[in-house]
Amino acid sequence: MDKIINLPFISVIIPVYNADKTLEQTIRSVLDQTYSHFEIIIIDDGSDYSYTSILQSLSDKRISYFKLRHANANVARNFGISKSTGDYIAMLDADDIWLPNHLESCLRTIKEEESDGLYGSLIIKGERDVTGKQIIVREINKDETVISYLLKTGYGAQTSTLFLSAESVSDIKWDESLNRHQDYDFVVRYCKKYKLKPKVEPTVIYRISLHVNKIDFKSCIKFIEQNEKDIEPLIYNKYHQNMWALAINQGAKKDVIDYYKRKSVKNLEYISYAHYNAIIEPESWVDKFKCKFSYIFYILKIV
Repeated sequence: MDKIINLPFISVIIPVYNADKTLEQTIRSVLDQTYSHFEIIIIDDGSDYSYTSILQSLSDKRISYFKLRHANANVARNFGISKSTGDYIAMLDADDIWLPNHLESCLRTIKEEESDGLYGSLIIKGERDVTGKQIIVREINKDETVISYLLKTGYGAQTSTLFLSAESVSDIKWDESLNRHQDYDFVVRYCKKYKLKPKVEPTVIYRISLHVNKIDFKSCIKFIEQNEKDIEPLIYNKYHQNMWALAINQGAKKDVIDYYKRKSVKNLEYISYAHYNAIIEPESWVDKFKCKFSYIFYILKIV
């Protein structure tokens, strides 16, 4: 593909798996950008059907398509990055949409911030939502770790907002062993070596499906355990309490439910005795005594 001299070239990476209902609109949101010096690399992660008709209807020479055996989105992302030729990499999921000024806004912001990459604000829309809800990201504070920021806010690593220099993203690969928290993992590792700044202007529409996917708790546990020393205690407790509820709701195995239940009371100084008692749920008077004794002993030990 011909490149215009002195004009940054952008590689848009779109992993896709069984997204026949959303892919065309996603691609069109890229083709409609006010900044047009880009390539689109679509990596099919072994979908059950062909996207030939969609690609033929779009018929744009800037689009490249590759089909892999089904693995996961991270494998597809890494493959797409290996095929890219851009100065910058813009990540985009196959069910999200960019506003027309997204790439233009990213280029302007990354130059103003003199950063290696950007994470951005977004507009969350449900399937029947017309206006959506804006989520505005902020700078990571000097006194907080990246993972605490991500777990505290719930945002900051949404994949379709990531805009990164080609050199940095080729260095920090996506962890292909993770099927969940892969975005958090990427951002945490990226920030240890490169400068990542927020793009406050929301130019990404994150579409929420009514279909609830099964959570890969194994991936979640692996990621958290790799980074737990950097998580603020109160955030650590709240995260595991939420995951405990999700594990129960999704009918996870007993060992996973018990794991989250146990971890949710790791930092007892941030939990009242009534709350601790409600989580442990002692039944006999002996268990109730043990529960109260263990709580008091822990509190006295750290005072």
